[in-house]
Amino acid sequence: MAKKINFIANVILPLVVIAITVALFIMFMPQETTRLFYINLVYTVLLEVVFFGYLNILQAKKNDLSVPFYAIFGIYSLYYIILGFGLMLVYSLVLRFFTPDKIYIAALMVLTLLWIVISLLTAQTDSNYKQTVDTLKEQGQSLNFYTQKMSLLASRYEKICAEKGIKYETDSSNQSVLDRLKGKIYFLTPNIFNNDTAVAQITALLSKCEDLIYETEEAMGENLQKTNQKMQRFVDNAVAELDMLKNLTKKIK
Repeated sequence: MAKKINFIANVILPLVVIAITVALFIMFMPQETTRLFYINLVYTVLLEVVFFGYLNILQAKKNDLSVPFYAIFGIYSLYYIILGFGLMLVYSLVLRFFTPDKIYIAALMVLTLLWIVISLLTAQTDSNYKQTVDTLKEQGQSLNFYTQKMSLLASRYEKICAEKGIKYETDSSNQSVLDRLKGKIYFLTPNIFNNDTAVAQITALLSKCEDLIYETEEAMGENLQKTNQKMQRFVDNAVAELDMLKNLTKKIK
């Protein structure tokens, strides 16, 4: 049912309005038709096409443009329709007695060109802006994934340490060694994901961390101390690598 209504509103209604407009022009056609009559007929149909075209674009919003653009484009279209109709009315009633038709046609062409150029430039700017926003959003989601992943690993390692009685070799007895790495990843900026090398390196660090956690989980006796020291060295190196990646990303930017 909704598709039928949309089809009527988007296709049938514009065709009916255009047909009625043409019929009205023909009904009130002067006995001696001039070029101005046909110019106004064609331009009136064009204004109606712009109006209904915008309504169709508004309904079928694309992801390439932002929501504010459609509102701005609607304002541009409304101004164009009002100015175009006003110019047509003023010329037909008053100015046609003092100004040749070619000046009127030129004015309509310039007005239409200005509307098209301004709309396209606005669409281009909006598209670039939306692409930047979408990229930052994706990078933020990627960063959130890595921080959540690191939080899970740190929590898992903390439980293993509690079960096996491993003491934390950190400045604070309330934090595990992985809390340093978790904090470092947490304070990364989304733009670091512009660098494929950085993303690959972070992924490798988390994979290495998971392997060490598994190794700690399987270790017994004296091997527990060795795996704990190995984890400590890994965290020191990982923190240094993340600092390096942040500096490299800043230089690239």
